[in-house]
Amino acid sequence: MRIFTLLILLFATACGGNQVEKKSDETQSTTEVGTDQIPSSEEKKEDLPETTAPAPSPPKPKATTDEKNSAPTPPAQNAPLNTNVTAPSAVNGFVNITRLDPSIRLDIKYATTDNFTKSKIYDCPACLLRPEAAQAIVKAQKALKKNGLGLKMFDCYRPRPYQQRLWDKVPNPDYVTPPAKGSMHSRGAAVDLTIVDASGKELDMGTPYDFFGREAHTDNNNLPQKVLANRRILRVAMEAVGFKGIRTEWWHFSYQNKEWPLSDYVWPCDN
Repeated sequence: MRIFTLLILLFATACGGNQVEKKSDETQSTTEVGTDQIPSSEEKKEDLPETTAPAPSPPKPKATTDEKNSAPTPPAQNAPLNTNVTAPSAVNGFVNITRLDPSIRLDIKYATTDNFTKSKIYDCPACLLRPEAAQAIVKAQKALKKNGLGLKMFDCYRPRPYQQRLWDKVPNPDYVTPPAKGSMHSRGAAVDLTIVDASGKELDMGTPYDFFGREAHTDNNNLPQKVLANRRILRVAMEAVGFKGIRTEWWHFSYQNKEWPLSDYVWPCDN
């Protein structure tokens, strides 16, 4: 009997030890899971927003010689907006139209005796204009060239000394603007011109240049339809770029988008 009782006690003791060991394992497992789910103080700090001043940025590396050479150069102060026209070509505020577009033809009548005064007024031929007006003429030329046509210039800028010569020959305000008043030509803002075809032949405008009579008036519709059509081509091309004609001369147009003062500048003649 004592032996049986002793066996029961030994069996109970063994079972109790296993349960304690198992409890200990469960506790350790729970602790490990809790540690994985709750971040440490260091891990929380990384997830929170910065509350301290940010670390200074590292210094930028110095540009190499090649990088310096390839960097764009800042524009010079007071540089012209369109250096293709105003900077290399402008002289005393004027641009030579043929240097902008050599395809524009010249027949400067007052540099010859082939004009209504029958006298040579200009020492030598040239077609100068203010830069904006010159650019507008180039635009009109480009538009006409698409249709196989082009411009031919009879007169452009007219210095006041030359305006005085013209007045001395014909002192009539109906035909020549008095020098004291000043012509739009003397501002570099007016042109006398016509249209030519691809071979350089002038289109029929009804009258020659500098014809003073009703036939030259732009409000005269008693002309052949071909003449009226040719004048319309010229008017539309010029008005599209900012020029406006006058009633009495189909060939005369003045630039409307800007005003300039009268000028005494006389272009030099190449010897």
